[in-house]
Amino acid sequence: MQTMIDRSPSGSVVRLKIYVVSLAIFLSACAPRLERASTEVPAVRIESQITVINDLIEVAPVITAGGQARTLLVLDIDDTLLTSPQFYGSERWYAWQSELADGDPRKVRCRFDVIALNIEAGTLLPTQEDGPRHINAIAVDKVILTARSPMFRGGTIRELRRAGYVLPAPLAGGADGIVYSWPKDGAAKPVTVSYDDGVFMITGQDKGLLLLDLMARLKISYERVVLVDDGKKNIEDMQAALKVPGIAYHGLWFTRIDKKLAKGDIEAGIAGWQAWRRLLSAMSPARLADLDAGRCFY
Repeated sequence: MQTMIDRSPSGSVVRLKIYVVSLAIFLSACAPRLERASTEVPAVRIESQITVINDLIEVAPVITAGGQARTLLVLDIDDTLLTSPQFYGSERWYAWQSELADGDPRKVRCRFDVIALNIEAGTLLPTQEDGPRHINAIAVDKVILTARSPMFRGGTIRELRRAGYVLPAPLAGGADGIVYSWPKDGAAKPVTVSYDDGVFMITGQDKGLLLLDLMARLKISYERVVLVDDGKKNIEDMQAALKVPGIAYHGLWFTRIDKKLAKGDIEAGIAGWQAWRRLLSAMSPARLADLDAGRCFY
């Protein structure tokens, strides 16, 4: 049987078409595959970092690094701007007292009342001699944000001024002088917080959540927040809170003040409270009786 080969012009055309199609398939298989360019815009990375510092001179360069971003400088007080020259009534004294079990004879009842007595009667020192100069020279919006209760306000303002700190201007022009109740959650009793003279006193609440609440009440916003605080938990709370609205953040964990108990601290703490007891016993025995009985009225 013979194979018939079509040599007509129409057959040549068919063979040419088959060759061209085959060549195109071969070349497409050998060519590098090109992916379609994505039309999605990459997410912008928001600054969120924590740096350990040991000197307040290190704050200004961090502010400058923010460039043109509208920045708010947030400053803690205890063991950041000011510190106690003695153990009794200090941050270390409060931490030691908090760790004592109920019923321990060394534990002071109504500690916040006792702290208020110490703040009103005592004096504090800058954490470093040139600290006020470094902080006062920073020309951005500022707020002093402290876990202290508003009932400590008088002594707090006095000691900041006495140390040489310039109190921050109101964040929203004349919108200074706010006192309100903060409901932590549905189960907890609301606490009183206050913002006045550039000092925001929040009674031990979450600093990040309260700062956002204050900004919302004052109807102000910032692109970047820098917090200087000796408490690691406060630094981390602020970082977590600011991630939600996407505000850039740089936490400066200030570690200049030693937190460890030194030799003789506990004895000094006991002696300090006994000295107050003698004074109250002579001047206001009814007040001492309330404190000893745990009648704190808050």
